[in-house]
Amino acid sequence: MKTVKVSGRRAKRRAGGGASLNRREFIGGSTVATAAASALWPKLAREVLAGGPAEGGGFDQDIVLLVQRITGGFSVPEYDYAASLGYEGYLAEQLDYLSLIDANDPDLQMRLTPPTGAYDILDMSALEIRTAYQPMNMSNIALRQTTTVQLMQAVYGRAQLYFRMFQFWNHHLNIDINSTGTQRFILWPFLRDVVLANCMENAPDLIRASAHGSAMLYYLNNNINTASAPNENYARELMELHTLGVDNGYDQGTIEEVARILTGWSVCLNAGGCSSGMFEYGDFRFVSGSHDEDDKILTIDGIDYPIMGQSGTAGIDEGEQALTILTEHPNAAEFIATKLCRFFLGGLNYGYDPPSDVVQMVTSTYLNSTPIGDMRSMLEIILHRDVLTQLSSPKFRRPYDLTTAGLRAVGAEMAPTSPGFLPVMRFQMSSMGMHPNFWGPPNGPLDTKSWSEGNMVPRWAFVDALANNEIVDVANFAALDLLDSVNATGAGTQAEGLNALLTGGRMAQKEVEAIQDFIGFGGVSESKLKEALALAMSLPTFQMI
Repeated sequence: MKTVKVSGRRAKRRAGGGASLNRREFIGGSTVATAAASALWPKLAREVLAGGPAEGGGFDQDIVLLVQRITGGFSVPEYDYAASLGYEGYLAEQLDYLSLIDANDPDLQMRLTPPTGAYDILDMSALEIRTAYQPMNMSNIALRQTTTVQLMQAVYGRAQLYFRMFQFWNHHLNIDINSTGTQRFILWPFLRDVVLANCMENAPDLIRASAHGSAMLYYLNNNINTASAPNENYARELMELHTLGVDNGYDQGTIEEVARILTGWSVCLNAGGCSSGMFEYGDFRFVSGSHDEDDKILTIDGIDYPIMGQSGTAGIDEGEQALTILTEHPNAAEFIATKLCRFFLGGLNYGYDPPSDVVQMVTSTYLNSTPIGDMRSMLEIILHRDVLTQLSSPKFRRPYDLTTAGLRAVGAEMAPTSPGFLPVMRFQMSSMGMHPNFWGPPNGPLDTKSWSEGNMVPRWAFVDALANNEIVDVANFAALDLLDSVNATGAGTQAEGLNALLTGGRMAQKEVEAIQDFIGFGGVSESKLKEALALAMSLPTFQMI
């Protein structure tokens, strides 16, 4: 292991090096911060990355890429650990997520458990959360804990792939926590008992569990879907967003049939319980008296799937049959496989059209795995060394990914002074346009190149605040001391040290040279180096994944 002592090194000025610039002047001269011109950013990124990576400083770039894609962001300690296991060994351990969570991750447990972490909703039922936080209008505390705990998991958890898959499925099954006050009490139990419990298992079980999830049914109005007054909101999103995809082999008539099938699938929202105490506040319940008992037919790709109407409590079986048809259909397999490949691999069109041959392999694995839709079987294909290193493409980090990547890269310590508060951190994410479970439409945060269009200024503001230790409740570091301890090899300048620290040596050479030109080649102050850190995190390589 070699340690870089870049703060004391003084490199010779490169031929043609320019004068030292103010960071904001540098950014203003190198890119365009206005909304109209920000569409040029992908082109700039291509030009920078086309120059090829700088010398990797002793990093195994296959492992760097794996760490980059399956974690909340590259960090030198995470890389060191992954390198000690090797590519395949590290991936195998991450796939075996149960060995990395709960009692097997004492550091995260300490951060989340009162009094150190002050996240008291972690094991609460919806009723317990409501009882604790409805009085005196304290639902904001439940909201803050629900959103901030996800950030803590993504930044500090050992099971990084598990929490990345949680993020994927949380967005796939999006619920806006701010849609109603009630959602603030019932969402965390849904995220914990449905998404976290199933995000590494199999897709059909996860989607079926979400259909029994009170937060989902309430969010999409299925609690008011009755035989006398059908509401097709959840049925539509179940088909368009959760399983088959939009306009993929079915028509409006089939959406209406699914809505009829799901009549009576409801939620108990009475504080005193429902059905003489059989159901507690926040529980799923099937109300047989609200169910449409007539026969139904689902038509997908021209094939009819008849579902016989059932009466009484047996009526719930219709919904179970429909969920099996939808989640095990080839169209659902392809839709979910495509999203998974896009999430981890990127692809053409600036990283958003995943390789079709890989999508086909993952689709086939979905349909033929045991159990069907097995997540780990699909991930083994997507993250295989030959696939990830040869077929992945850079794509723009979404704001949440940029947030976690920045926090992990610099080793930031989040220490909320009140439960889940982190006010500036949450403001920064909201300013960039993506805060956990604050996405209004049910489609979830987009995985498209739109994040690169007209959204750069708040991203630069975030990394600037992070580098300069200006985020309340987020403890930073002394930049010089941090760079002194970077585990890389052969870094001779501050810019090369930043390249190692932030990206594992992935920056294009022209980026490294530009950063060093900004710093200059004489003595450097700590404030100057922090400004350089902000600049490095503003450039394309760090802004992309």
